[in-house]
Amino acid sequence: MFTVRTVTGASLLLVCLTLFGPLASLQAMEMKADAPERYIVKRGDTLWDIASVYLEEAWQWPQIWALNSDIANPHLIYPGDEIFLVMVDGQPRLRLQRGDRVDSASVKRVPSIRRTNAGGAIPALALDQIEAWLAKVKIVDAADFDRLPYILAGIDGKTLLKTGDQFYVKGALTPGMSSYTIYQPGQPYLDPVTGAMIGLEAQEVGRARLLSEQAGLATLKITAVTEEVTPGDRLMAAEGLDLDATLFPQPPKSAVSGQIIGLRSDGTIAAAHSVVAIDLGLTDGLAVGDLLSVASPGEVVKDPVTGKAVTLPDQRVGQLLVYQTLDQIAYALVLKATAAVKIGFLAQSP
Repeated sequence: MFTVRTVTGASLLLVCLTLFGPLASLQAMEMKADAPERYIVKRGDTLWDIASVYLEEAWQWPQIWALNSDIANPHLIYPGDEIFLVMVDGQPRLRLQRGDRVDSASVKRVPSIRRTNAGGAIPALALDQIEAWLAKVKIVDAADFDRLPYILAGIDGKTLLKTGDQFYVKGALTPGMSSYTIYQPGQPYLDPVTGAMIGLEAQEVGRARLLSEQAGLATLKITAVTEEVTPGDRLMAAEGLDLDATLFPQPPKSAVSGQIIGLRSDGTIAAAHSVVAIDLGLTDGLAVGDLLSVASPGEVVKDPVTGKAVTLPDQRVGQLLVYQTLDQIAYALVLKATAAVKIGFLAQSP
């Protein structure tokens, strides 16, 4: 008797699952003991949800997915499709049978976020957990931030600006652009070894529209605020953020090891669906979509017999998905956590 299970996840996003290429096995693939033989895809599922139904390590999905030669574009998985478990050369594989197509529902979108339309296929991940965050905060180089144009003064000398207020800007605005985002500097991120600044958090506080430019100064009008806007705040041309809903987590191409250096909250711990900053970046070979494991450093204890200090093994507590990178720093989403994640925890290849 075949078992049928369903999983409901976040809102349906539009996606093309094009990253199911070969992936080198970094550890033995382990099927879940209660993995169903058949599974009906539901609206609201994500590929990560379904992979987690079958595998102890969801990122190993590409190793078990067997493309159907008789189905046009089997990378696309839609609500109503049926996934079934088979054995191929003695190895478990998942195949696809097309079901009745479910029309995609309207998707709530956060302003300035773009997604690829793939006709209602399920996404790899539920990106709505981080898209509002990505629209409001970004990592920037501190020196680059200091070179941005800034608010000189409000019209009539105002120092606290609100929606509808006009202000003067000093510095070169982006040619041809009329919409701008206003940022204030947030927390600096330091290299835990050298103490050097490796990134700066830029926090969006408002948006503005260009009115005129003359005598070396530009005049803009505030169209929206989320925090107090004051002289000295910096401006960047408003731009969309491309969220790749096809992105399925995979280990870095080369082994990496770093640590968590910042939390996106006012607390001292992070949990699943939180965003953290890590001291790894492009120069370490890190890329958007890389999956990292999180581990608490092994505790140092005293051997009760010899009296010597012994370092216990690191304890794995979760997984991270890298979503923004600079040279030496990156933001990552905590995909799952079995314990509280803290600054100083290890971020490394799974």
